[in-house]
Amino acid sequence: MKWNTLYSSRIDSMGHSDVSEMLKLAEEPDVISFAGGLPDPDVFLLEEIRESFDAVFAQRGRTALGYGPVAGIALFREWLAENMTRSGRSSTVDECLVTTGGIAALDLICKVLLDPGDVVVVGEPAYLAALHVVRTYQGCFAGVPVDESGMQPDVLKSTLKDLKRKSVRPKFIYLVPSFQNPSGATLSENRRKKIVEIANEYHVPIVEDAAYRGLRFEGKAPPTLASLDPQNVIFINTFSKIFNPGVRIGWVTASEKFIGTLALAKQGQDQCATTIGQYAALDFVSKGLIERQTSRAIEIYRRKRDIMLAAMENYFPKSARWTKSQGGFYTWATFPKEIDTEALLPRSIEDISVAFGAGPSFYHNRKGKEHMRLCYSYVSESKIEEGIQRLARLVSEAIKEKNGSISGSEQPRDHSQKKTR
Repeated sequence: MKWNTLYSSRIDSMGHSDVSEMLKLAEEPDVISFAGGLPDPDVFLLEEIRESFDAVFAQRGRTALGYGPVAGIALFREWLAENMTRSGRSSTVDECLVTTGGIAALDLICKVLLDPGDVVVVGEPAYLAALHVVRTYQGCFAGVPVDESGMQPDVLKSTLKDLKRKSVRPKFIYLVPSFQNPSGATLSENRRKKIVEIANEYHVPIVEDAAYRGLRFEGKAPPTLASLDPQNVIFINTFSKIFNPGVRIGWVTASEKFIGTLALAKQGQDQCATTIGQYAALDFVSKGLIERQTSRAIEIYRRKRDIMLAAMENYFPKSARWTKSQGGFYTWATFPKEIDTEALLPRSIEDISVAFGAGPSFYHNRKGKEHMRLCYSYVSESKIEEGIQRLARLVSEAIKEKNGSISGSEQPRDHSQKKTR
C-alpha cells in the first residue's frame, strides 16, 4: 500500500517533526540534552503521589477506572474554578474544562476556531508544539517579535492593522506571557494591559498559555491576561509542570458558552480526560501538596538556572547574548548572524554529545538560525556546566571557521577566572 497517496492535505502542512526529535534526544544516555523541555523527575513527591493514587483506589475503587464526564469531574473542576478565582479571574465550574494536557487544550481551541487558511497571530520565537498544532488545522501565521519584555504591543497593533487592511481577521492571538517557551521572557504588566486593549480594539481573542506561570524564582508575578479581560481571553494551563506530565491533565478557562462548544468538540478528540488522574490530582491538591511540590521545583530549577547562566558567562563567546529568565525552564541564546544553529545541531550531537533546540524550530517561517533554546530543567546539575563548556567550544570553532580567524570580539570568555552569579 502506498500510504502517501492516501494522506490528507493537512499532513503536508505539518512540516518538521521537531518535537518528537527533541524528546528522542532526552532518552539518549550519552547525550547531554538541553533540547527537550522536560521536568526533572527529582521534583516529583513520589511517595505522596503514590499515596494519592492508593487513596483513590481505596475510596473510589472501580469508579476511578471508568469513563468520566466530557468536561471533567465536577469536584476537580470546582477546584480549578477556585484556583482561577484566586489568581484574579473570577470563575465558575461551567467556565472550566479539563483536557488531556495543555497541548490538547490548544488542539481543541484550534479545532473549534480554525478553518484552512485562517490566520493566527503568534509571539515569536514561539512554542514549537503550538506551531505544529496550528499547522495541523492548516492555519497560517502572522509573527510578532518577542523581546526580553515579551510580545511587542506596537508591532502587534501594526500587524493587526495591516491584516485588517487586507480584510483578514485573525482567529486568535497566541502567547505564553510568563517565562515564555522558548525565550524565557515574561510579558511586563504594562504590555499585558496594552495587548488586551489592542486585542479588544480589533476584536481578536487571546489564547493565554500559562504553562510555566507557577514556576517563578523571584520577583512579583504580573496579572494574568485572563484577569484583565475574562471574556476575551481563553486561558489554558497544565498540571505537567506543577504535578507531573504522566497524568496528562490540562485545562481551559473561558466564557461558559465557549467552554460548551469545546466540550462538544472534545467528544471527537478523546471523549474525556483521565478519570483516575483527576481524582489523584484532586487528592494531592486537597492535602496542600501541590504547593509543597511547586516550592521544591522552584528551588531545584532556580539552582539549575543559576548554574547554566554562570557557565554561559564563563565559557560562551563574548559576542553571545542570552536571556535571564525569572522562572520556567529556558534561556534563549543569540549568536552572530553567521552561525546557523540548525546546521550546527547534528555536529553538536555527533562530535560533543550535546543537544539543544535550534532557532528555526521556533519560527513559523524557519528563520532565527542564529538562536538556540537551552533547557536547564532536565539535565542533572553535575552535567550542566560540562555541557555548556563543550557547546561553547563548538560555537567558538564555528565562528572561527566562518570568519577565518577569531577576532577580538569573538574570543571565548576568560576561563581562568570563573564568574559566579
